[in-house]
Amino acid sequence: MTPGPYRHLEYLPEPEDPRMLTAIDPDAPGYPPEAYGATPEQAEAWRVATNENHRRDRPKPWGFVIALCLISALLVTYPQITSLFAGALTPNSSWAYEDTNIYALQDDLGLTGQGILVCIVDTGIEMTHPDLEDANLVSYRDFVNGDDHIIQDRGNDRHGTMMAGILVSHGQYPGAAPNVGLVVAAALNSEGSTQSESTVSDAIEWCWNDMGVDIISLSLGGDPDPENPLGSQTADAVSDALDHGVFVVAAAGNSGGAGSGVTDVSVPANVDGVIAVGAVDNEGSLWGRTATGSNTEGADGNLREEPNQKPEVSAPGVGIISTSDSSQSIPYSASSGTSDATVFVTGALALILERHGDALPSSNSTRAAITLVKQALADSCQPHALQGEGHHPRWGYGILDATAWERAVADRIASHGDT
Repeated sequence: MTPGPYRHLEYLPEPEDPRMLTAIDPDAPGYPPEAYGATPEQAEAWRVATNENHRRDRPKPWGFVIALCLISALLVTYPQITSLFAGALTPNSSWAYEDTNIYALQDDLGLTGQGILVCIVDTGIEMTHPDLEDANLVSYRDFVNGDDHIIQDRGNDRHGTMMAGILVSHGQYPGAAPNVGLVVAAALNSEGSTQSESTVSDAIEWCWNDMGVDIISLSLGGDPDPENPLGSQTADAVSDALDHGVFVVAAAGNSGGAGSGVTDVSVPANVDGVIAVGAVDNEGSLWGRTATGSNTEGADGNLREEPNQKPEVSAPGVGIISTSDSSQSIPYSASSGTSDATVFVTGALALILERHGDALPSSNSTRAAITLVKQALADSCQPHALQGEGHHPRWGYGILDATAWERAVADRIASHGDT
């Protein structure tokens, strides 16, 4: 506020620098007209003309009014607008399901994964997402903080929710096996990693030993070196699951590319009976960071032989749109990696087990059924034109073809019954 003696002053910005103000005393008499060489009548005429021009030239605030109206309209219609855009961006990775013939397998045989139990070991899940509310969540367990009564996704990027959406989404674009019984083990922290090997291994054991699942889906892994926290305990837990007839599908890893220094697929994808999955884009080209498999099990291990050469298969894993943070107005995100590719193979396998599971070799003490299904996978993969003949250390036996895999399983079951 202006101090008392100067309260009556007015302040005008200087034309050369509007930040500088000049004090004007409206009551000051000013100079007489004679000082400007004018008569009083001429001075009055100038004053009137100047005021009229000032009023006429003053900019009208129509731009401000229009902007205010637009902002008000936007606020009123915001829910409808976001709903419109959300509908347009509902997870549209349909090419991934179509190119792998997962949708064809669903449509032709009416398969949805009904009756198959799948465990996803990841960061958790957000069941409040509109596309996951109808999913059949059989059980949830938190291996990070033990908050089993609070179903949540601990991941900053909602990795577990995205993987679950690829499998069991009930949205505009259904998941690969939307009606499976879903078991979720939250074993990775907010960064999508673990500091304790026993956390993941305990989760894997819970999946097969306590929950009796048919498939364990592991969109996780680490470099196969002695310092990796996902080392021997995780590999042992996976081996135990395989020995009890439980299928394990795991990400081959995102360690590929020049100069990585990594010599094999990730742990536990490197375990003999696991189906290790690499990633391709919508043209079947390799994702640049897909891990390269070794010809042997470890530096001095045995030579890997069909159908256990690594990785075994490639699947869509580039630009995959799936369910994400349900608190966002558009609750979907895109991601790329062998994690995404893993779940497509898990879903296709769930459909095949729904159709043929009862006809597979039934011994729980051997890996006969797993070997049969993996051999059928090797027989049915669609090789990329650039991978050459036979197994490729990054494409595997080829790209996932769900319908061809189902037919190959049926043929091997028939042959197995004839022996």
